[in-house]
Amino acid sequence: MALPKIVVRGKQVILLSGYCKNDDKGTGDVRRRGDRAVKVDAEDQLVLAAQRNPDAVAFGYVAGMWVASA
Repeated sequence: MALPKIVVRGKQVILLSGYCKNDDKGTGDVRRRGDRAVKVDAEDQLVLAAQRNPDAVAFGYVAGMWVASA
């Protein structure tokens, strides 16, 4: 699967890491991406990172926290 794009706080962002396409893995909530489900790790932390970095278009999950990447 290509890098998933999901909507966070009303804005579409790209997830570079911190997601999985298989529902058996990951610890977060399932987000629908077209016809596929994507499970996001620590989704509440992703929302906080998006608040801190409102201009970011990509996020990665590194060392247990979400980091704005682009």
